[in-house]
Amino acid sequence: MPALANPRWERFALALFAGLDGKTRLERAHSTAYLTVYPNCKPGNSAESAASQLLRRIKPITERIRELQEEQSRKIQKKIDLSKERIGRRLDLASQMAERQQNPAAIVNSELGIAKVFHKIDAADANQIDFNQANSMQDIGRKLLQSIGFREPDDASIQEAVEANDLLIDTLQAIHRRAQALTLEQR
Repeated sequence: MPALANPRWERFALALFAGLDGKTRLERAHSTAYLTVYPNCKPGNSAESAASQLLRRIKPITERIRELQEEQSRKIQKKIDLSKERIGRRLDLASQMAERQQNPAAIVNSELGIAKVFHKIDAADANQIDFNQANSMQDIGRKLLQSIGFREPDDASIQEAVEANDLLIDTLQAIHRRAQALTLEQR
């Protein structure tokens, strides 16, 4: 939106926008902006009332202030570009420079930086099932079922998993006993 056609409205919008950064309540007041544009108005309640009426009736003023805020925000964003893309470009440039200088440590640092920004390599795997946290056979049965994708196992399924686990343990122990017996026979 270009400047407002009415020059007083434009100056009022600019004064309101400038007042947003005011340090005191008086500097941020609508009446202060109004008095900047209409100096013959009586300060205090008269200026505040007139400023409020102007803001309520003339919608382009508030639209202009929003536009000025967005423009300021874009300028700040340009000054401080902390986007992943920018960081990625800078890390890639650092990696290329390190490679040209044949500096392996700098290459590793740059590539690790890229990996951290784009792949979260330090984060623990959310899908990993930790059996060390199990406090009972029920917990083990639940975690066994969850490890194969059964997200919310019911009690009957958990009991079957516990029984299957017991059978597996018995089978593994039988294998171990046979291996020990074979070892003793070979001696």
